[in-house]
Amino acid sequence: MLNLAQIAQIDRQTLWLEITAADLQIAEPSPQLYSNRTGLNYARSNRLCLHKFGTWLTESGIDYTSSLSELEMYPLWDVVNGCAIEIGKTRLILIPTDTLDRDEIRVPQEWVDLPNLQGDYYLAVQIDFDTSGMNIWGFTSHRTLKQQGEYTARDRTYSLPSERLVANLDILWMAQELDLNEVVATPELPDLSLDRALELIKQLSTPSPYSPRTKVEFFQWGSILNNPNLRTQLYHIRLQQAVLAHAPAPSFSLSNWLQSKFSNAIASGWKNYYQPAIVKGNHTVDRSKLINLQLELQRLTVVLLVGIVAQPDGEVRVVVQIHPGSGERIIPPQLQLSYLDENGSALRMVVARTNDDYIQLPSFTCSIGTKFSIQIQLNSCLTIERFVV
Repeated sequence: MLNLAQIAQIDRQTLWLEITAADLQIAEPSPQLYSNRTGLNYARSNRLCLHKFGTWLTESGIDYTSSLSELEMYPLWDVVNGCAIEIGKTRLILIPTDTLDRDEIRVPQEWVDLPNLQGDYYLAVQIDFDTSGMNIWGFTSHRTLKQQGEYTARDRTYSLPSERLVANLDILWMAQELDLNEVVATPELPDLSLDRALELIKQLSTPSPYSPRTKVEFFQWGSILNNPNLRTQLYHIRLQQAVLAHAPAPSFSLSNWLQSKFSNAIASGWKNYYQPAIVKGNHTVDRSKLINLQLELQRLTVVLLVGIVAQPDGEVRVVVQIHPGSGERIIPPQLQLSYLDENGSALRMVVARTNDDYIQLPSFTCSIGTKFSIQIQLNSCLTIERFVV
């Protein structure tokens, strides 16, 4: 088998970049940030693609910026392949694949027909783990893709055969310097009401091993993906539903807690109320748990406190609070604390403001047998604790 250097010597027209073990480590995404393995694989390929190509651009003295922050890319990578960068006024869409087939480039329709995502040029990127190499083997323009490409409704892609791609990236830099307008008009997306959008988001959030991008008409799907707020909401609900789908049956019985039966809870990290600096509520039972918020670039901790009070009619009143973790003074701003019903619908929610030293959900009362969940979310990090009364 030829090594990367030998392959690059034979193929001098296209750009070959070496993939090192360090590159793979940098590109490895956090599994909890994606609702299924398909999204995780999209994220891995695109993180690697952005890292290697971005490094090469910097070493070549070419200034670039990311069109979307990585936080903004999570909702896209969860459902569609591809990533975007900008060089000056030119937007490049990179489409990575690990297949060895170079017959054509296949670009998801979202990157072509959605105004907020489409680019000026599209780069075909092959990631070959056998040779530890990444090869940018051709590019085309938005105009060429729309006017000469073949649209396939089955997987909603535009494809262009390899012989119509330009292999030499120097030509791309020349076109970029000339500031050519290579974006052609695309059909406008019909209006989609907020109520209808929320209905679709619920429908599209059903857990599955694959992206739901072909489950509804493209104008409906596109209206959600083209709107940053809607696609972020879709992403968060998909994560939430994936966590609920894979979580075990409720394991923390509040009725057991009232009877001082804590063995199952203790094994899962629930402890006695242990922060004396916090004023204790007038609860029959208080248990707390340290929650790790594993973000991409940092790790934060908070304390989840659940207090329960037995009611004369046999029901249980529940109080839920979040307090800073050890060594912290305040709750991370924008942290969301939610009370979910058995189906995962949010019934109550509170969001931490700047400088909040604790947050608390409005108390709620449950009858025996009621199942519910408490969700803690900060950006793309999500934790769910499940209970039964």
